[in-house]
Amino acid sequence: MTAPLFDDQPGAVICRAYGSMSRAAVPSKHGTYCAVLDLAPLPAQQESDHATVLRGAAVDVGDRWAFFDDLATAASFARAGRMSNLTPSWDLFEAAQVRAYCPEHGGEELALLLGRQVYERTELRTLANQFAATAAETLSWSS
Repeated sequence: MTAPLFDDQPGAVICRAYGSMSRAAVPSKHGTYCAVLDLAPLPAQQESDHATVLRGAAVDVGDRWAFFDDLATAASFARAGRMSNLTPSWDLFEAAQVRAYCPEHGGEELALLLGRQVYERTELRTLANQFAATAAETLSWSS
């Protein structure tokens, strides 16, 4: 299945486009995802009058999802979580977050689209090291 492109369907809303394929509605920082589903290939990052698609990564934190605009940041979050005393899965996925206004429900709706799962230790370590190097560089500039 491919992702609906909202530019082609100005009346399309997330609840109708993705809702019937959802794992479950789950809360996020920006609201509730009305759909969380596996979808390959992920749509490209885009912004239109009808919808916004942000590319990044998502981490499964039990019954919640954490979305990041950067895979390395998400990998570091997942790696730190696995080292904690918390017991969620901490599964890491390439992802896209789709946001669009729904006139039926009178508000913005979100869908989380999951792509490839990142689980190979070497790749996770490389991403975490990339994040650490970037974070160190950022900190040295802000001092």
